Amino acid sequence: MAIGNRNGSGFVSRYSFLACVSFVLPGVALAEPPTLFGDLEPLSPEKLSREQLEQLMTGAKMSQKVASTGSTRYWTNDKDGAFVISSDNRGALGGVSYLSTGAATAPGKWHISPDGRYCVTIEWKKIPTEDWCRYVFKTTEGYFGSRSDTNRAEKVFRLWINGN
Repeated sequence: MAIGNRNGSGFVSRYSFLACVSFVLPGVALAEPPTLFGDLEPLSPEKLSREQLEQLMTGAKMSQKVASTGSTRYWTNDKDGAFVISSDNRGALGGVSYLSTGAATAPGKWHISPDGRYCVTIEWKKIPTEDWCRYVFKTTEGYFGSRSDTNRAEKVFRLWINGN
């Protein structure tokens, strides 16, 4: 598909056309997954309690796509609070792969905090230890993690728990 002629004046390739449509009509051209806590509202979010998280997360098979790098991570929460995480390292932080040029694994620990957050520590070999806690929300489209359970502008990320 081309619009205009091919002599250079008025020629727009289908890729340029799609890029223009995506820029002019964001959200219409491609559906965007929730990125902010406020975006979860139409998905009927339910914040999971400490007790619900302890039951759900013990033995859970987890996966997460890292938005900043495009890498996908997989791990299983052992009953003793340990796990080994695997990353395909598809992306790179700031254009440079700090982990390796291929897949990587690292030991980790998980627990549920007294205030009901899912907490993870990952001891990567080539980058600093990753340490975070997130409230977990069950929605009509799966599970999401957020640093805040009240700030609508807080970023969220999709957590796949036991395939959901």
